[in-house]
Amino acid sequence: MDVNEGYVRWYAPLAVTCIVLSFQPILPAERYGSIWEMTGRGGSGSPAAIGAVLMAGLIALLAHASFRPPTRLRVPAGIAVLSGLIAVMLITRPGVGKPRPELTSFGDAALAVAICTCVLAFFHLRRLMRPRGRARTMGV
Repeated sequence: MDVNEGYVRWYAPLAVTCIVLSFQPILPAERYGSIWEMTGRGGSGSPAAIGAVLMAGLIALLAHASFRPPTRLRVPAGIAVLSGLIAVMLITRPGVGKPRPELTSFGDAALAVAICTCVLAFFHLRRLMRPRGRARTMGV
């Protein structure tokens, strides 16, 4: 069995899930809306624009990894970093002011998907860094 097989089969569903979640309101819809709506209102320097760039990069890397299984560390590392940054942005919610609004159920789902994606990519990285050809039996 290939090292990538177990990990790669999760990347395409995660990409589709990220696309769907990016169009849902992660904060109360009356004031904030989806990440794309917040980006349109906030300008190019807003935290929502940074979040949109991170989300687009994550979706692109997940799609790339699902069609071309990575043999090097770059793609899983990029997925881990981008999903980790998205999780940090969802936890801290920069640029929304005080008091911070609560995440909607879609925001909670986006946070859970970001954390799970980061963990999956981290373990994929560890698996790719493992030396090949080592015996896996006891005493060898």
